[in-house]
Amino acid sequence: MDHMEYGLEFCEKTLIPIIKNVVDKYVGTSYSIEKKGQGNFVTTVDKKIEQELIDRFQQLVPGSGVIAEETEAQLEQKFNWIIDPIDGTTNFINGLQYAVSVALVYEQPDHILLGVVYNPKDDIWYYACKGKGSYILEKGMVTQLRVRTFPPDEGIVVFGMPYDRRKTGKILDIVQKYYAIASDMKRIGPSSLDICLVASGKAKMYLELDLNLWDISAGILILTEAGGTYVQKGDLYIFGNDDIRNIKGAP
Repeated sequence: MDHMEYGLEFCEKTLIPIIKNVVDKYVGTSYSIEKKGQGNFVTTVDKKIEQELIDRFQQLVPGSGVIAEETEAQLEQKFNWIIDPIDGTTNFINGLQYAVSVALVYEQPDHILLGVVYNPKDDIWYYACKGKGSYILEKGMVTQLRVRTFPPDEGIVVFGMPYDRRKTGKILDIVQKYYAIASDMKRIGPSSLDICLVASGKAKMYLELDLNLWDISAGILILTEAGGTYVQKGDLYIFGNDDIRNIKGAP
């Protein structure tokens, strides 16, 4: 298939039902937990969802490659899937909101054709296709997403905490600086849903250190198709509207 064929209809009628079917198959079943590091966990549900999504997507797009959180792989094919089977595993274990994040890229990781972020706990879907806009599907209703422009000292700024505890002081220092241009600072998570909060106009910005492709690829397309953007400053990622590059008082 040509990459132009992976549009909104493909996303809505093929990709979303597959993700829904796989998630429903495994979420709610018994699972075991493996600790990868302090505050960093993986469950057997992560692994089962990831493997079945890989199998289903590679049948859907023969010859496609995969890079996923629990699978060692490289972007070596023309079409490549970027998958986070459970974004926010700690949240999942503790009964809080989590997400399934899927992106399809063409040749390069920044050439994102489509992105889907699913919040199973609230049954909310965020999705986007390149050049076709971003959308939220909630309670059977589809609404197009747009970022908001906030007054200089208003709006919620969302942030994440790093797995590397040596960087705790760094992120808290950044949060303190951004507090001057926010109504409030919130730690919500997971990262893919935090980006979608910005895309849907509910948050002004989202800040986090040391993010991976599977954390952000789907969210990046959803955000940019909603009129937003992101910048990377070293290990810091900032997601917001076009004003984020020139915000007075921000680091």
